[in-house]
Order: sequence, then structure tokens, then C-alpha cells
Amino acid sequence: MTDEKRRLTDAEYRAACDADPLAVFNTLADLRRSGTNPVDVGLVPHNPVTKKVKAADRWAKQQVDSAIAAAGKWQDGVMNPSRDPIAAGIEADDKWKNAMKTAMDQDRRKKGLQATSTAELQAVVTKLGSGVYSSGVEARTAKVQKVVNQLQPLAQSVSDAVQGMSDKTYADRTKRLLAARDLMIAVGQKRRG
Repeated sequence: MTDEKRRLTDAEYRAACDADPLAVFNTLADLRRSGTNPVDVGLVPHNPVTKKVKAADRWAKQQVDSAIAAAGKWQDGVMNPSRDPIAAGIEADDKWKNAMKTAMDQDRRKKGLQATSTAELQAVVTKLGSGVYSSGVEARTAKVQKVVNQLQPLAQSVSDAVQGMSDKTYADRTKRLLAARDLMIAVGQKRRG
């Protein structure tokens, strides 16, 4: 997008984001992955009022704290489902097949759901109690931190690319919305490698 000797102007950055937000995202994500701040090399114009994605440490801590705090709600949700979770899981079988093609040859998920019941699930939750949920989340704090450390720079790159796009007209805002969706899909692809 630019060499390190010259910084992009706001207008140049906006034009690059409007022209190819995926290319901007990939450039920003690759720089961040290598430990280079795109602002420092002049790719992202420095703007102290630009919305930033939360720092990875703060984001991960909030995820863990929120999950631990939600333990009672989790237990209540399991005990009082709005519909039968086993039947709902079986209904979602086609969607799952598309995401898990390699496992679908044996229909493992569907067979497992058919071999259980909501009462059996609730009995396990009752026996374990809500503390098992919060302690399980807390025990995975390092895993959450690792994932968020990978996700945060990618999410920041999405934010930078989308915020760099024009937003003056309805068509501009629609383009931004669709670009944000496409870029979040790209985040998943980049994380999977």
C-alpha cells in the first residue's frame, strides 16, 4: 500500500479501504502478526479518536469474568429451556453437516443426540451444579487469553479497514456493512491458517 518513508493521508487510506477492504485487512493483519504496528509504518493514519478494539488482556479478562458471572444464568437456561434442546440440535443437523463434513460420514452428532434426553442432560447439570461451569471457564483462562491474543489484532485490522471506508451515503454504509461481514469471515480463515 505504501513504503515506510511516506505516510498515507486519511484520504488515501479511505480510498484504499473503499477499493479493496480485504487487501487492507490482510496487510494490516500480517503486519500485526509480525509485531509491526501499522500506524508506526504509516499505513493507518494516526487518529486518537478512532475506535479501537479492546486490548487483548482486557478483552480476555472480560470474557472470562462475564462467563463466570453467568454461571447461574447458564444453569437456569439448561433447567428451563425455551424448547427441547435435543430436538433443536437434531433439527440443526443439516447446518452442522456443512460445517463438519469429515465427521458426518458416521453421523456421530445425530446419533449422540438421539441416544440422550433433556432429562438426562438436566440430571447431570443438577448433580454438578453451576460451580462446575464457572470453574471450567476459569480453568481455561490461558486458552481464552491465547485465542483473544490471536483474535484481537485481526479484529483491530477489520475495524481499521471498515472505519477507513466512506460512510457518507446509504450505499457507502451498506458497502461497509458487507465488507465488515466479509472481513470477519476472513478473520476465521486467517485464524485457521
